[in-house]
Amino acid sequence: MKRANSNLSSGNNNVSSSSSKPWFSSYQSGGYQPPVHYASDQTHTLQDTAKTYYQTDETANNVLQKMTIQRSQLQSAHGSVHEMQQATAAARRQIEELQRKNRQKKQRLYVMIAAVGLADLLLFFRMIQCRGGFFC
Repeated sequence: MKRANSNLSSGNNNVSSSSSKPWFSSYQSGGYQPPVHYASDQTHTLQDTAKTYYQTDETANNVLQKMTIQRSQLQSAHGSVHEMQQATAAARRQIEELQRKNRQKKQRLYVMIAAVGLADLLLFFRMIQCRGGFFC
């Protein structure tokens, strides 16, 4: 049995000669002490994280608010464009109607000019036949 103990103690290179405890025993037994500034560093990091979160949240809310305003502006502009298209279509119909009426008036005027011209021509020939008078 002594021989087995001597093999174990001589075969373990990880154990220091000054201590009989293994190298991990102080960490697992709760003997680990973090550096003094570790807690304040962590607190500062958490504060920075919270500050960044609130700034990001505020920026997101501002962007969302601006996008909502822009959406209403776009919807209003879309409505205005639709109204303008309707007004343009109505104006186009009115112009076409005016052009049609103008053509009809020109045609009537041409017919009147032709009728008056024909009457003039007939009266002129009548004057020639009657030697200057309308009645022969």
